[in-house]
Amino acid sequence: MSELTTGAKLSLPTSMADIAESSRKTIDSAELTRFFEKYGQNVWAAFKGGLDEMVATAAAPVIEKYTGVLAAADVFTESTTFQVMQSIRLDLGHGSWVHP
Repeated sequence: MSELTTGAKLSLPTSMADIAESSRKTIDSAELTRFFEKYGQNVWAAFKGGLDEMVATAAAPVIEKYTGVLAAADVFTESTTFQVMQSIRLDLGHGSWVHP
């Protein structure tokens, strides 16, 4: 455990486990149809819009739980969530395939 500036003790793996759990739930419930309807043939914009919403959705409960407990939880959680979510998404086989 590490000592934080708030004087609280927190296990960093605990917050990462919360991010991973929230990310899995968000991936499982993601509905991207409206982004593809909105952006039409611009699939990159649709995908980015969907990812942005998924990251915000997955990060929100973690930010709420750790704000005031973990320094900068409200600042860095979304970017960390994006990276964790991408790792989980790829592990689940939800990758983007590019034809050579």
